[in-house]
Amino acid sequence: AFGYTERDLGPDAAGHSKIEVTYRGDRVKVDPRNPRDDFRNKIELDKAYDLALWRAAEIASERHKAGLKVESDSKNSDVEVQRHTYYRPSPFYDPYFDPYDDPFWPPYHRPGGPDFGPMYRFEEIPSATSRAEAKLTVTLYDTVDPKVDGMVATDATLAQLKAKRGAEM
Repeated sequence: AFGYTERDLGPDAAGHSKIEVTYRGDRVKVDPRNPRDDFRNKIELDKAYDLALWRAAEIASERHKAGLKVESDSKNSDVEVQRHTYYRPSPFYDPYFDPYDDPFWPPYHRPGGPDFGPMYRFEEIPSATSRAEAKLTVTLYDTVDPKVDGMVATDATLAQLKAKRGAEM
């Protein structure tokens, strides 16, 4: 499951509303050799943060709050690496070569049945997926106060995020 979750944390000491917004993204394929440092993982983490902030700004707008401030944030990715094993024909396998007729290939002859010997091999193919999640704790303000460090205007934040991520919504 992916998408938004939000919950009210109640008022802070000054009486301002606090909310927690979480955005969990969809799974994306990443490089199985180094999934956490894959550029697609980093892109998804930034996207999850922006979309969580966008939802917080929408909630502030719905509640007629002029400003908001991100008090705390966390970004994390859930990486899943899988290894798939296949039994495939060898790329050097010659289907017209019969080891049973060749006297130089006696180790590959089994009297009880066919021997797959060097004709087949095991191949392990790794794959990895990542799912980004961002969680923000946001304080909502009735007015924009430039003295509060880190406060942003709700309307400006919505406009900025719509311009940046509008196609992803």
